[in-house]
Amino acid sequence: MRKVLVLDANQRTALAIIRSLGSRGVTIVTGDRVAHSIGAISRYASTSVVYPDPTTAPVAFVREIVAIVERLGIDTIIPATDLTTMLLVSQPALSKIARLAAPRAASYETLTDKARLLELAGRLRIPVPETRIASNATLVIEAAHDIGFPIVLKPSRSRYLKDGEVVSTAVEIVKGPNQLSAALARTRWLNDIPCLVQRFIPGHGAGVFALYASSGPVAWFAHRRIREKPPTGGVSVLCESVPTDPVMQGAAVKLLAAADWSGVAMVEFRVAGDGTAYLMEVNGRFWGSLQLAIDCGVDFPWLLYQLTQGRVASVPPSYTTGRRLRWLLGDLDSLIIAIRRGGLGRGDKLRAAGAFLRSFADPSCRQEMLRLSDPLPGALELVHWLTDFRRRPYR
Repeated sequence: MRKVLVLDANQRTALAIIRSLGSRGVTIVTGDRVAHSIGAISRYASTSVVYPDPTTAPVAFVREIVAIVERLGIDTIIPATDLTTMLLVSQPALSKIARLAAPRAASYETLTDKARLLELAGRLRIPVPETRIASNATLVIEAAHDIGFPIVLKPSRSRYLKDGEVVSTAVEIVKGPNQLSAALARTRWLNDIPCLVQRFIPGHGAGVFALYASSGPVAWFAHRRIREKPPTGGVSVLCESVPTDPVMQGAAVKLLAAADWSGVAMVEFRVAGDGTAYLMEVNGRFWGSLQLAIDCGVDFPWLLYQLTQGRVASVPPSYTTGRRLRWLLGDLDSLIIAIRRGGLGRGDKLRAAGAFLRSFADPSCRQEMLRLSDPLPGALELVHWLTDFRRRPYR
């Protein structure tokens, strides 16, 4: 069996990849910028490597990945985050020594550059929020007043390279002119990349997860978020598998086909009160609820691995819905934030605590990290959580 290098091994998504492939007999090498990652102590990891921080030393990171591939005889590389994916898809020489389980560079740029994505969506008649693209603060202010508040300031890229380092950006919701002035004062990336000024769409987030090949779609999955960290919106800590929405799935097919996509993708939407699904963004990596998809019968890492080896992937005709996945320590963090947060009454806090406790008795819910078949990663996460508890700024 060939060797697979799984990057970002301290991430929960990477652990799901490691467990999936390792349980099928694939030889796993884990890699991360930290020495003691949760993936490195999985029973399925044969060895682990440490590489330079890709945020502060992207050139050194790429150079070390090449060296690791050559030294250990790696056949396939699977990145688990946007950052490592972004850095490696732009390295054509890497394809000469290993397979990269990621989209081609041109495809990746077409869908992950949000300005290009909106242009493509317009041609494909996929709904998007009213948007202006601005290259400086003056144009942002003009666009904001043309569209009307509230607006969303969205950088065209989540990350980009500048002066040998990776710059991370952030989306901001702006409710009025005073907030806009404050947002522009701290939006340093505006001098480097375009800004999308969008009408804010009241509603909720939704999306579809896909594995797509040059021949067409291979597999689909969807979930709904039940609880998040922080409770007001963030990372999912409790989610449930649901059927894929046919409208969103149809839009995703149009986008992925037009971009000649090959790999996994998260296609995210904002669903308005009238039911319209507005395209928000596409991410060319695995998603946070990956373990839930695997538990429900769609083993995306294994399917992707088979595709990188040139094999025809065998996909189940459907997947189990109504199954839940819980990131226990994230859920506990979310509960602590809710209890400590000002503005919540005693009744709301008791209801939050009750919902947390009831999840232990939910027969449809599985733990993401704590698994008897592979106990050490969950144990290490608990040690880290307890160590950092006093320093954690619950807000």
